Amino acid sequence: MTDQRFTELLGKQLAGELSPDESVELKSILADNPALKNEHNVLQAYFEAETVENENIDPVFERIKAQIKFPEQPVLTVRKNKSYGFWLKIAAVVAIALAVVLMYNRGHIFSTPSALLNAQTRASEIKTIVLADGSTVKMNSESSLKYPAHFDGETRNVYLSGEAFFDVKKDPEHPFIVHTSQVAVKVLGTEFDVKAYTNDAFTEATLIRGKVSVSIKNNNNQTFTLKPSDKFTLSNGKGSISQLTIYNGIGTDKVIETAWLKHELTFKNQRFGEVAKLFERWYGVKVNFKESELKEMRFTSYFEKESINEALNILKLIENFNYSIKGKNVYIYR
Repeated sequence: MTDQRFTELLGKQLAGELSPDESVELKSILADNPALKNEHNVLQAYFEAETVENENIDPVFERIKAQIKFPEQPVLTVRKNKSYGFWLKIAAVVAIALAVVLMYNRGHIFSTPSALLNAQTRASEIKTIVLADGSTVKMNSESSLKYPAHFDGETRNVYLSGEAFFDVKKDPEHPFIVHTSQVAVKVLGTEFDVKAYTNDAFTEATLIRGKVSVSIKNNNNQTFTLKPSDKFTLSNGKGSISQLTIYNGIGTDKVIETAWLKHELTFKNQRFGEVAKLFERWYGVKVNFKESELKEMRFTSYFEKESINEALNILKLIENFNYSIKGKNVYIYR
C-alpha cells in the first residue's frame, strides 16, 4: 500500500494538485523509505536537468508504470529514440501522473480500506476522533489529522498538522507513529501531546504517560527519548528536552501544554506575538500589530470563558497598549 500511495502522491505532485497535507504525507513516506526517496530524487533531478540524459530513469519509470492498472487498456509504452528518448520519458511520466489524478478523482483507483480519512477543526473548535485500534485523538483548533480507516502493516501511521492529544492503545507489535512535517513521534501505548502548527517557529511533543521517541526527519542521527513530564522542542533545526510548564496562579496549578484539553487558554512569560497566534486559534480572529515592537511584550495569564475583549482588557492591565476590533480583525497599537 505504501508504494501505491507514493505513486498516487507523486502523480498529484507532478500534476500540480498536491495539497499541503498531502505534501506532508509524501515527505513522511520518503523519510521512512530510502528506496522511494531515491526514486523521487531521480525523477526530480530529471525534471530539473536541461540536457543531461540519465538512464537511471528507466527502472524508476518501469516501476511507476507497474503500479498503475488501467482497466482493459495497456499502460503507456515509451519507445527508445536517441534524439527524443529523454523528452518521451518525461512526457510519459507526466501523462501517467495526470492519468493517476484523473482516476483518483473518479474513485477508480486506490479505493482500499486503508485510504486515509481527514479530520479537521476550525478556529475555537475542539474535536475527538476514535481510531480503528481504539486509540483516541483530541484535536485542538485549526488542526488537521489524516488517518486510515483500518491500520494495516507493521506500524500505525497518522499525519498531523496543528495540535492534538493522543491516548494510544498499547500494541507492542505495531508501534504508533505520529508524522508531522518535521518530526516523527513513535510510541507503543501512551498519552502525549504534539503541537506542530505550520505558522509556528517550533514543534513540540509533550509526554504525560508512557514512553515515546522523537526523530527529526531531516537528521536520522537525532532521536530523543521522552519520559513522563518531558517536553521535546524543535526550534531552528535543533531539538531539546525540558520539563512541562506549570502555571502557578491564585488558587490554581495548571500544566500549560495540556490546558487546552479543559478549554483553558494558558501562557507563561510569552511574547505578545506568540500570544496573538493563540488568540487567533482560540477566538477565530486575525491579530495585526501596527508597531512591531509591541510583539516583544511578555505576558503570563490564563482564560476560560472570557471574550476577546475581556482577554485584551486583562492584558492591558499588565502592559500599556491599545486595541480596536473590526469584524474578525484585531488591531494592536500604542
